Amino acid sequence: MKPKTAGIVLAGLALAGLQYPLWFADDGLLGLFRARQEVAEQEDENAALRERNRRLGAEVQSLKEGDEEIERLARSELGMIGPDEKIYLLVEEEAPTEDPDQSDQPGDPSE
Repeated sequence: MKPKTAGIVLAGLALAGLQYPLWFADDGLLGLFRARQEVAEQEDENAALRERNRRLGAEVQSLKEGDEEIERLARSELGMIGPDEKIYLLVEEEAPTEDPDQSDQPGDPSE
């Protein structure tokens, strides 16, 4: 190999060796892309949590300001009724099912 060619190859290898950390190290370009992706995911999660906090804040404000919301929750979750109200529980009875193995004739067929 000619000295000039060897020098070019050596310089190329040195340059590639210096470029490796820039591209593949944790603080290189791949690390930068990963960090940007994590930031985007965290921003999405933060937006969802802000919306949840807004809804919970509105619910707290509603509970502080009016008795209607408290009464609605007590009725739906605790079964509260007013003093002049009656509650009717409708219980559905299951229809008896016939066993196809039983015959209409009295007595035990195994006798």
